[in-house]
Amino acid sequence: MSTARASFLSAPRCISQTIFASELTASVNGAAQTITLSEGLPAQAIVLQRWITVNTEFSGGGVATMVADVGWSGGGADPNGWYAAENIFTGSGTGIRNVPGTTGARLDGGAADVETAARAITVAFDPDAGHALEDLTAGSLSVNVIYVIQAANDLILP
Repeated sequence: MSTARASFLSAPRCISQTIFASELTASVNGAAQTITLSEGLPAQAIVLQRWITVNTEFSGGGVATMVADVGWSGGGADPNGWYAAENIFTGSGTGIRNVPGTTGARLDGGAADVETAARAITVAFDPDAGHALEDLTAGSLSVNVIYVIQAANDLILP
């Protein structure tokens, strides 16, 4: 008898969460706030695709500009690995944002690597220097991630 190692992939899974302006409570002018999604990527997850949707542009409270970074913490952490300084403020438009550098293509590089550790998905909201996030009166952003889990099994061969 011999043993062989085989890898299998789970059925695709989806994480989707919407973050509203009312959840942003940073009260210091120019201070960013990071929100960690309630569901993260488990160990051995392979990200197939991810995107953000600006449902309502962020606005109000005198805030003049605002950007978001979307990435992950945990294994191979990269807090802006998916989106860096993405404009989500009034005038930026609503709808799905292009996936930087990979529109229509499978992910490559660190964003798609299999990590042995679980990863938390993070979104950092960053207003202009003269205003606080808590002053926003409108805005919502949805984060969506499709992934599979790689599993390895030892097979006993005759």
